Amino acid sequence: MIDIHSHILPGLDDGSKSIEETLGIVRQLQGTGFKTILATPHVLEGTDFLSPAEILTATADVCQAVAEAGISVEILPGAENYIFPDMGKWVRAGKLLTLGNTGKYILVELPMLEIPHYTDQVFFELQVEGLTPVLAHPERYKGLFQEPERLIDWAKKGILFQLDLRSLSGRYGPQPKQLAERMLSSDLIHFVGSDAHRVSRSDSVDREALQCVRQTIGEKRFREVTETNPQRILEGKIVPSGGEYLLKEPEIKKRKHRFWEWFRG
Repeated sequence: MIDIHSHILPGLDDGSKSIEETLGIVRQLQGTGFKTILATPHVLEGTDFLSPAEILTATADVCQAVAEAGISVEILPGAENYIFPDMGKWVRAGKLLTLGNTGKYILVELPMLEIPHYTDQVFFELQVEGLTPVLAHPERYKGLFQEPERLIDWAKKGILFQLDLRSLSGRYGPQPKQLAERMLSSDLIHFVGSDAHRVSRSDSVDREALQCVRQTIGEKRFREVTETNPQRILEGKIVPSGGEYLLKEPEIKKRKHRFWEWFRG
């Protein structure tokens, strides 16, 4: 499996603070089943701006440390880019890093409490520049709890969505969990990510979330969101999107019943 969202580069943002912590996170994600991890530190416009060169250097250092530690996990570069009005111009200037540094897909983060009025324009301008926006953890934005129909509009325009696995455990509260379940049931999730910032207290939390994803969307779609679609990112290929969507209610009771049957087995 491929994790397209993590904060494992030490000392660059609010994620890992040391290479030792990074190795702990990588080992834990490997135990969950991830063979490739994209390092996506927060990138914000302003004085704390993190350049592509800095991210690439830090990623190379982590790759070396992971190899020296004997951990068979591939580490690739990326960034979680906080939305701002001039993103399109920054892309043209080569100032924003894409997922896997392939120049095709860009991970975008929104403010947690509201959807900026310029969001649709930025998405359009990124697409004009030849990039496909991947929206990080849409289930966690308050503005989308209030207007979930915007997800349908964006999906029809080719915007892709990445689920934070731990939203399914209720870590971020009941509303993100509910919206995550609705999006999964509606085939509105294209990728998953750990969004790991540090070593988890439990080795099982991500495995349980992945099993929840599998039980909700089935084996074929599970492989698409954990393997096939992220591999398309890394190869610069098209991830199928667009078309007609309907935001469904999740089959919560049915899914939980299947989950506990699996757990007992």
